[in-house]
Amino acid sequence: MGIVWENEKSVPAAGDRKQQYVCVTGSWDLLSSWLVRCLLDKGYNVRSTVPINADEAAELMAVPGAEERLELTRADPMDYGSLVEAFMGCFGVFHTTSPSDLVSNYPPEMIELEVRGALNVVEACSNAAVKRLVLTSSLSAMVWDWQRNAGTEGAYNSCIDEKCWSNLDFCRAKKLWGPVAKTMTEKAAWALARDKELDMVVINPAIVLGPKLMTSSSTASIMTYLKGVKELPQSGLFAIMHVDNLAQAHISALEIPKASGRYICYERVVSEFELVDLIRKLYPHQSVPSRFSKSGQPHVLKNEKLQKLGIKFQTGVV
Repeated sequence: MGIVWENEKSVPAAGDRKQQYVCVTGSWDLLSSWLVRCLLDKGYNVRSTVPINADEAAELMAVPGAEERLELTRADPMDYGSLVEAFMGCFGVFHTTSPSDLVSNYPPEMIELEVRGALNVVEACSNAAVKRLVLTSSLSAMVWDWQRNAGTEGAYNSCIDEKCWSNLDFCRAKKLWGPVAKTMTEKAAWALARDKELDMVVINPAIVLGPKLMTSSSTASIMTYLKGVKELPQSGLFAIMHVDNLAQAHISALEIPKASGRYICYERVVSEFELVDLIRKLYPHQSVPSRFSKSGQPHVLKNEKLQKLGIKFQTGVV
């Protein structure tokens, strides 16, 4: 499992990486821990501000290369000063906010905090002279709108690409607070990054699967997602990818000079028929929610922009 870089000349030489510091911040422990591991594997010096306890810190420090090149520090996304201090001396920053897979369970009071935290990260990157910020958003910031959720054949045939944005009025009407948060956060981050002339790249991942790196971190999210969703306004839109590949895609977004804008990141789009079979394979002891039929028609997703960076996934997640 992994990513192939077809244009290796775009990747910094190993000797150069050892002189570079990058910072991993945010609250998504599943992705952030994999990012730390993959960055260490590639020879980077890594500074992590992701909140963890003493046991989690010990696990992370046991990753190969951590003793020599991993620095664990504290920074609060609500505390701009602590972010500036953490980012000083770093040429790249990864901001990994928690995913919004639990579209019906996202606390609406968290929206303002997520937006403010991202704005603080952008501002701090600008003032700390960070060369590039890689921001984790979500596919949910792209897919929720009236037309694509109409259930008509034309709606399914409409393509979802990096130009698409979720409709906030639709999301609020359906109480989809996770997509509201991701859409508002990403739009606010883009506005400030452009104002500050900060080089920012955004990764919009699908539902993320994969093993935990730390015993206390969250795990593959499909079953939790299905349990949390009270209704499925958008039938058939289930795109999935492996957390290892997602971490590698983030790193390529930092390393490849021509990377810019938003990138849809997924490995497969599955129909509800396939989804039911996938759940049974991944979670043999879990019952499949009865509301999921086997007649869902998948929407059309495009990740051609990601592929143009010279990235292609070696294997699927199943």
